[in-house]
Parts: sequence; C-alpha cells; structure tokens
Amino acid sequence: MPSILVQIAFLIIFIWSIIMLVQDLKVSRKVWMNVLLHASVAVVSLHFFLAF
Repeated sequence: MPSILVQIAFLIIFIWSIIMLVQDLKVSRKVWMNVLLHASVAVVSLHFFLAF
C-alpha cells in the first residue's frame, strides 16, 4: 500500500512540474532558473517513479 502512494505522489509531482514548465516556456520573458528548476524536478520525479 505505501509504495502505491509513493508512486502516485511522484506521478503528481511529475505532472505538476511539466505543467509549470509549459507555463514558464509560454512567457515571453523567461526566468531561466524557474525553467531549469521545473525541468529538474520533472526529471528527478520521473526517475524515482520509474525506479520505485
């Protein structure tokens, strides 16, 4: 049971970071640290989701 909850949490974090990344890329004046932050959170959460 707890492993399913952790996988769901990683999936939610991944989806949230992708949504934020798309929103960051739509802005004409980009704040590149935010773009890099959301991209790195997406990569790390996807890695943990697939490895778990």
